[in-house]
Parts: sequence; structure tokens; C-alpha cells
Amino acid sequence: MRMMAIAMAMTALGQNGGAAGPQPPRPGPVKTFGAWAVACDNVHACEMTSLWPDENQPEEGSAYDQITVSVARAAGPAGGWTVEIQLPADSGTSALQVSTEKMVAARAAPRQDILRLGGADATRIVTAMASGADLRVGDEFASLGIVSLKGSSAALRFIDAEQGRAGTVTAAVAKGTKPATSVPVAPALPVVASVRPGGTAAALPPAMRKALDKASECGAVYEGGTGDLPKAEAFALGGGKTLVLLPCGSGAYNFSTKPYIMTAGAKPVVAEFDFRPGMEPEGPPELVNASFDAKTGRLESFAKGRGLGDCGAAEVYVWDGTMFRLVEARAMPDCRGSVNWLTTWRAAPVPR
Repeated sequence: MRMMAIAMAMTALGQNGGAAGPQPPRPGPVKTFGAWAVACDNVHACEMTSLWPDENQPEEGSAYDQITVSVARAAGPAGGWTVEIQLPADSGTSALQVSTEKMVAARAAPRQDILRLGGADATRIVTAMASGADLRVGDEFASLGIVSLKGSSAALRFIDAEQGRAGTVTAAVAKGTKPATSVPVAPALPVVASVRPGGTAAALPPAMRKALDKASECGAVYEGGTGDLPKAEAFALGGGKTLVLLPCGSGAYNFSTKPYIMTAGAKPVVAEFDFRPGMEPEGPPELVNASFDAKTGRLESFAKGRGLGDCGAAEVYVWDGTMFRLVEARAMPDCRGSVNWLTTWRAAPVPR
């Protein structure tokens, strides 16, 4: 059975971006409607998250700066809703109610300042959102926080369209009479080959480091400073190859690196990616706040748009022996209070 599963996975690899015919990833867009951001990934899983009512941060103590609401729906005819509400710290474990001005949609107790709801409770919340003005969380005595529902109906309609629900009985807003069976099934995740990390990372000689600093112009970033240059990190990728993360400047909350691949007896070369990391549209690829997990082989880049962390872009890659292949992408283009960046692409890594 295991050999059959591997064979099937490798067949899917050829169909979904393997070495024989790689298809570049195309992460979906993040759309903003009023006080909500929404995105669907490449297999039509969708999520929307609340934002501040406008581009300005609410005044200190404002009810609109206390909670964040995220709503997700799985693809396919039976895809259901889940709602997650991030509450203020130390909000307690007493039962809370989620309501609009028209109805109390659900009651539940939070765990570790997070209120998670699914099934009928989540469906009632979504129904209330589609026609409400504000969503409130609290008890009969006080409100813990409020989110504006401006744009939430449009975001729900976007999900209806992306998942092929418009005109069906499963739609949240674009309702119709077509049966649930007319909703497309969820596509399978694309499969990406992954080389398991192994071996020993090669050393980066001082002369080679100096040459890389010059060729990349990363050394110029540190000219005029005091002390030694930041240390370059090196990780064994397997197959005699080493990943080198060359420091290339830093700010208050972002640390940039240029990725190189080093092979014994050869000069380091700029690492290749099937989807460009970071936020720079041109030039050699640059990772931000990069990390590499030597156990899983996951290379991560996490570029914050500002210190609060409520906007930016993040990518996760695996090494396929030739290049880094994207297995996850998340983004949040609007700096309006939500640290829940939305997933726009996913793939399944399969060890070679």
C-alpha cells in the first residue's frame, strides 16, 4: 500500500508541477471590502478576517480595537463554516454571546482568549453578518469588543463565487435553488517533490564570504558600522548542497538575507525559487526574517509591513534538489489591525 501511495503521489507530481512540467504557483488575490479582507487559495479554501473600520487605528480603549474575527469555509458541497474570535488578553472563561443588533447568533465559552465555533453556531453567525451592521462579543452585562460588518456581505459573496456556490442553496449571500450537489468538489492539493535535509553543511571560507558580499552588494549595507559583519548561516540540504543565508541589512522589525546554494568545488550560486519571496519585485531573490528547519526542510520568509505585524507577506518553501518550491503563501496587504494573514496558496510536499 505504501509503494502504491508513493507511486500515485509521484504521478500527481508530474501533473501538478513536477520536474517534467513545472507549473509556477499562482497565489490567489487578497480582496478588501469595507472592514473585511478575504482570500481563497488554489484549492478554494476561503477565509475572511475583520479589519479596523478605516485606515486609522481606533483610539485607545475603543471597542473596535479589542477583538478580531476570522471566518473560514471549506470547499466542496459539504464545506462548512468555522468562526474564530481573538479576544482581549485575560478575558476569562465565562460563557459569551456573539450577536448583531438583530439577533444573538451563538453562545460559547472561550479557551485561552480564543472563541472557536463551528457547525450550526458558525452558520448562524455568518447569517447574522450578512445583514448586520456590527458584530459584538460579550455577556449580558458588558461588551468585550465590536467589529464593523461593513463589507462583510461582499466578502461572503466573493467566497460564494470562488467556491462555485452562487445560485445554490449552500451560498451565504448569492443564494439560489440549485442543489448542493452542483457545487464543485474541492480540488486536490498540488504535489511538490521535497529532498530531505541530510549531510553536513559546507563551511563558508572568509574569502568566499567577502566575494559574496561584494557580488550581492550586501557588504555595502554594513559599511561604516562597528564590529564584525553578521554571521552567514549555512544549512545542509542533502545531495552535497548547502544553503547559505547571507545577511543583507536589517530594520526595526525585518532582517533581510540573500539565499545562495553552495556545492563542493564550485562557486555559490543564487538560489532559485518557483515563486519569488519577499516584497521586492525585481533583482535577486531576498528572504525576510528567514528561517530553515533542518528536520522538515522548510525554508520560511516572513516580511512584516510594519512593526505591529498587521500586514505583510509570508512564504514557505521546500528544496526539490534544484530549486525551492512554494508550499504555502500568506498575505495581508492592508495594515488595519489583523495579524491573521490569509492563505493564498498551498501544496503538499512529498519526500523523494
